[in-house]
Amino acid sequence: MPRPRYENLEAEKKQRLLNAAMTEFGAHGYELASINRILDEAGFSKGSFYYYFDDKLDLAATTLLHAGGPLMHLGEIRAPGSIAEFWDELRRTSYYRLKNLETKRLEFDCLSRLGAAMAKNPELMARVMPVFGPARTKMMEFLQQGQQLGALRADLPIATYVAMLEAAKTSAFSTMFPEDRTLSDAELESFTDFMLDLAQRIGAPPKGPTS
Repeated sequence: MPRPRYENLEAEKKQRLLNAAMTEFGAHGYELASINRILDEAGFSKGSFYYYFDDKLDLAATTLLHAGGPLMHLGEIRAPGSIAEFWDELRRTSYYRLKNLETKRLEFDCLSRLGAAMAKNPELMARVMPVFGPARTKMMEFLQQGQQLGALRADLPIATYVAMLEAAKTSAFSTMFPEDRTLSDAELESFTDFMLDLAQRIGAPPKGPTS
């Protein structure tokens, strides 16, 4: 986690650094991101990095936690009592996430790229999971309930299902909304319905043969 000098930075300087980091990680991912480019963009000297962070991983974890802050406040996810209730609740939760977390390109791209890196980097995951863990666990338990109800196919691991949807969402969002702007409510509703349809096509159990 960041050093005390980072916590004591002026709010404007801290936000400038975080914006530069989100831009860099969102554009290049973790491995190819350049600390020097981040510092240049933020207006910090190259020698100042270790005043604020221990290493690149430390900066990535700090940036990921900042970009994904709303994930910590998903609110209550209602337990479904039927297949219809499961899909209704998934739509409601998905819309909430879009409206409060993923409607700005900077945060969305950063979360997508660093989220993918987190799956391959146990140390990065270990640094953010104490904060993200409860919300992630809550969503995984909800999806498992959907599987038990028969809304999701039993032969598809939940982690694989989530990874497939996240990859599809990232690609679809970038293609449908290439410009960096906040989406309108109508666009959010439309994209939520698009992703729900895709989630059902991927996850719903196959229908048996008709006679």
